[in-house]
Amino acid sequence: MHIGLSTELVTEYLAVLSSSPLFRDLSEEQLRRFLSSPNLSISNYKKNSFIAIAGEPMEGIGILLKGHAHLTRENVLGQRTIMTDLTPSAMFGEAILFTDMPNWPATIQTTLDSTVLFLPKSAFTTSFNNCDACQVQILTNLLHDMSEKALALTRKVHYLSLKGMRERIFAYFDDLYTYQKQNPIRLPHNRQEMADVLNVSRTSLSRELGRLQDEKIIEFEGKKVKLLDLNAINEYRLIGQKVCVAFLN
Repeated sequence: MHIGLSTELVTEYLAVLSSSPLFRDLSEEQLRRFLSSPNLSISNYKKNSFIAIAGEPMEGIGILLKGHAHLTRENVLGQRTIMTDLTPSAMFGEAILFTDMPNWPATIQTTLDSTVLFLPKSAFTTSFNNCDACQVQILTNLLHDMSEKALALTRKVHYLSLKGMRERIFAYFDDLYTYQKQNPIRLPHNRQEMADVLNVSRTSLSRELGRLQDEKIIEFEGKKVKLLDLNAINEYRLIGQKVCVAFLN
């Protein structure tokens, strides 16, 4: 069910919206002015329900205000791959907003009770309330976020281009290490989610992670992994990159 944005709802979610990449560098006054548009709406979803289903018409860009969800794709065999984790302030759907047929390219399912703000195309194409600077900044932010997600998709393609289980795991760990700049690294996925990201079975993944721990290459510390042999991980990553380059050429 869709709910309009009352002043109370805007105030309740103002902190989350301020941290959204779409509203980066906007003042509170500018953000409130934009959120006063009658085109915007909020929807609530129970845990394990669908925010979007692949192939269905999209209602506009979504921003997760509360909860957690997975953006997933399925192949013809029904195998699911997690493309993105959605946490509060995350934006989705922007890549297809201006296409001729804006249908959801992926399925989005909640893992917790969730609340989503929807912004239709008209929210970006109509004039803002005497706020030209707002419009320029929001559209700039939109393009920036699309560019960042294109890079993330490139990393995903990289994982899938690697044939070996170990190469995929090391590429995944290396990306987390590069992004987090710390060791041990924090795992953003549980074991099944990690298997979905790497497009492998959970059983095979667990078996290989066990081998890596036995070989003293990694060590689990709760929800973190300590990379004990960065040279070995880097070596496999470079091999994977060469395979990817050869494939593309």
